[in-house]
Parts: sequence; structure tokens; C-alpha cells
Amino acid sequence: MKKLNILALTGVLALTASSANAISLVGSAFSFGGHDYTLISSDNWTNSEAFAVTQGGHLVAVNDINENNFIINTFGLQNSLWIGLYRTAPHASTWAWTNGDAVTFANWAGGEPNDAGTGEEYVHTYVSGLWNDLDDNNSYSGPKYGVLETVSTKVPEPSSVLMLLGGLLAMFGIRRQSK
Repeated sequence: MKKLNILALTGVLALTASSANAISLVGSAFSFGGHDYTLISSDNWTNSEAFAVTQGGHLVAVNDINENNFIINTFGLQNSLWIGLYRTAPHASTWAWTNGDAVTFANWAGGEPNDAGTGEEYVHTYVSGLWNDLDDNNSYSGPKYGVLETVSTKVPEPSSVLMLLGGLLAMFGIRRQSK
């Protein structure tokens, strides 16, 4: 039954994303910490997350200051960005990441989150890298982009230390055989 509910939710998200206004990938993917990050155009948080799911990922889950800085320095110096953090229920004081990661890091701007207005259930970054809660269909001038996060499919290159170790082991093996 749980599998059926997840499939139904995925279908609804896919339909929502396909009807979203001009959401698309913007530019190339950048790798950091075993994940790939791509800027996506955006009209609101809900459609951005739905689109991210159709691409095999989610809006980014920012798990530490290094990842936050990477996201801002790569995509956010001129853009406010939707990230994958949302309230667990309307006006709740608890938050969750769309990908299921535990919420262990936050970078709120002063006085945030404040759940102002009609209910600010979703999170975006300011260009400073600080976070703000915001409603889905807002009159605020941003954010117009989101960040898609996927698990990297690139095969990592071996480090020079591992290559050196492999070379030494191979040389030791060859030397040992010659005695």
C-alpha cells in the first residue's frame, strides 16, 4: 500500500512539473561532495521540486556550511534560490528536506523563519547565503531559480596517493617474484 501511495505521489508530481511554466535546466551540472548540482529555472517552490523529481533528484538539501557556500558561490551570487527545505505542516515549527535527509544545519537570516503573511512554508536563499521562509506564490521579486541535487554518476578519479600506493604494491610484487 505504501508503495502505491509513493507511486501515486510521484505521478502527481510529474504531472505538476509537466504543466509548470517553463521550468528547465539552466547550464551545466557542477559536482561537490559526490553530488551533482544544476540550476533550474523556477516559477515557484512546488513546481521546482516536482521538476527536480522528474530529473531524478530533489531541490538541494543543504547539510553544512561548506555545501551552503558552494551553492551560493556557484549559483546564488546574483540569484535567490529555492532549496528543498519545507515546513512539515502549515505554520509548523518543524522542517524537513524533500530528499529525506535529517535537518542538522540551518542558515537563517536574522528574525527568520517568521511565517509572515499567508504562511511561509518553503525556503529560499538570499544572495548572501542566508535563508528565508517564503510562501509558494509570492509577490517577492525572487526566487526565479532552484537548485537540483542528484547523486553523482561520475566515477571518481583515484587520488595520487592511491595511485602511488598501487604503484608501490605492484613494484613490491614484481620485485618479490624476481627473487
